[in-house]
Amino acid sequence: MKTLVTDRLILRTPKFEDLIPFFSYARKPNIGPSAGWRPHQSIEETARILRMFMNENEVWAITLKAKDEIIGTIGLHVRNFENALANQKEIGYVLDDTYWGKGLMVEAVNSVLKYAFMDVELDKVLCGHALDNIQSKRVIEKAEFHPTHTEQREHFDQTMIDIQMYELTKKEYLKGVKK
Repeated sequence: MKTLVTDRLILRTPKFEDLIPFFSYARKPNIGPSAGWRPHQSIEETARILRMFMNENEVWAITLKAKDEIIGTIGLHVRNFENALANQKEIGYVLDDTYWGKGLMVEAVNSVLKYAFMDVELDKVLCGHALDNIQSKRVIEKAEFHPTHTEQREHFDQTMIDIQMYELTKKEYLKGVKK
């Protein structure tokens, strides 16, 4: 997997040494639910998810350049068969709340968008947020996605929640929306 480097971040392949710092933020009660998953209940649960991330090709550990310690993850995912056929993926991300409000996730998203359109040559990247997740909405808007529709998805607690969906096409990206 290609390592992505920004002004302040290194997005790299997750590794087993990420286990403790990953668990320390993944168990926080305000992190997972914002991204649609329940807070991690045990280090073993985190280890299973970390192994899954390590085996996927487009899930990056987000680290600060100054310190090689995971502070979040970001990935490109094929949510369904239609997305695969349409040459599009959905970007998903999570960041330790210690680092919220510093523009780091926008920096990470922009780096993954460049990779998605220039290296993988996707036609479109999708993104979504729960309606009450204002921080994620701000990231998506700053990355210049445009809204498309609202859909319902199952939340970690088996309830259905509304997700505002967005998209950015390669054509829009190349026009200078994402320089």
